[in-house]
Amino acid sequence: MDLVVHDIDFLWTGETLLEKSSISVEDGEIVAIAGGDTTPAAREPVIEAARIVDGRGKALLPGFKNGHTHAAMTLLRGYGDDMALQEWLQTRIWPVEAALTPEDIYWGTRLAALEMIRTGTTFANDMYFYPRDAVRAFEDAGIKAAVGLALFDFFDEERRAQETSRMEEILRDVGASHGRGAPVSLTVAPHSIYTCGPELLRWSVAAADEAGLVLHTHLAETRTEVENARRDLGMSPFSYAHSVGLLSENAIAAHAVWLEPEEIAMAASSGVTVVYNPASNMKLASGAFPFRAFADRGVPMMLAPDGVASNNNLDMFDEMKLASLLQKHHNADPELMTARETLDVAIGAAMRRGDRSHRTDLFPAVGSAIVPGAPADFVLLDLSHPQMVPVHNLISNVVYAAGGGVVDTVVCGGRVLMEDGEVPGSEEVITEARRCASALVQRVATH
Repeated sequence: MDLVVHDIDFLWTGETLLEKSSISVEDGEIVAIAGGDTTPAAREPVIEAARIVDGRGKALLPGFKNGHTHAAMTLLRGYGDDMALQEWLQTRIWPVEAALTPEDIYWGTRLAALEMIRTGTTFANDMYFYPRDAVRAFEDAGIKAAVGLALFDFFDEERRAQETSRMEEILRDVGASHGRGAPVSLTVAPHSIYTCGPELLRWSVAAADEAGLVLHTHLAETRTEVENARRDLGMSPFSYAHSVGLLSENAIAAHAVWLEPEEIAMAASSGVTVVYNPASNMKLASGAFPFRAFADRGVPMMLAPDGVASNNNLDMFDEMKLASLLQKHHNADPELMTARETLDVAIGAAMRRGDRSHRTDLFPAVGSAIVPGAPADFVLLDLSHPQMVPVHNLISNVVYAAGGGVVDTVVCGGRVLMEDGEVPGSEEVITEARRCASALVQRVATH
């Protein structure tokens, strides 16, 4: 056996809460769960393993799934705040992004992975630049990920040819070893309907289908996006996305804030996964995600912090609490988006809800439940942390009380990435990320 975690006080499988149990891992998968009884006599003895982790005083649950992020934006933390989305993009973010280098992407992604590991995230769906370097960063960090090159053509034919050529080259060079079933896989990621012309959007759909990859885009994020789409395209963003083929069971639509009832039905029938980004949406005053409408229709959902430049952290505990409280406040309904529903979205369990039982997991290598045969992607929380005391309701504590500091141990693909709050190599990551961020800002200032 590669790994055994024994004497776990509480184990949340994704469906059931077990007490006094143990879990065994081999070849990156969960192979057995023992115990589950409150009496010590019911526990099986710890078997011999290459690594044994003591679960006493801990709670174990699936790792969090970051459904939409721009990982290397960690280098831009605090660089542009308190601005509207379009002004923020055009005057702060896009100018500095033009100066990014492959080294910036590597160390910025390593910093993001370090932050995510420390706060219990075992998978990130990333859309940014220099995907080869982002793939290498995630692999070196040990975290699972989907990596897409953000595609923009700004409705320019020459730019579109450059973008498609670059993506085709990446698919040739990296695609064979980083397909959909790999721990770090590629995606096809057209940025949005307002930065990509219809030809690039249709090309992206075809490229994703041909390579068997997930398609990842921003969609219906702001009221302004909706107004502009109706003016320029004659239809809403979601309807337009549907018309060019962006919506499918293999697609992820980040934000999905401004939808009419008929578009909610369209989302449900297409099978697209929508991603709730509460902190980013609140900070940029983009609006409130229609959680209940999606949930009632069985639309697959994920949770995400977006990029650090619009959040400004990657802590999914923060995201869970904000997600639930925003729904309650915005809809004047304290029963809306319960702690259990919120945790389901955060760990990826809500990606398989509804009546679409035939749905194929978007990322087969990523675990969202603690069951035998599932990928071993889980976290251990410290029950002696003040935010976890007392445990009247474990899920309530996780969603409403805890922050990332309660995470003690992180296991991803059966590999222990953090134990006792320590991540090997973190000092180098922080040093190099600081250096890259400083040099990046200096380059921008001199132009």
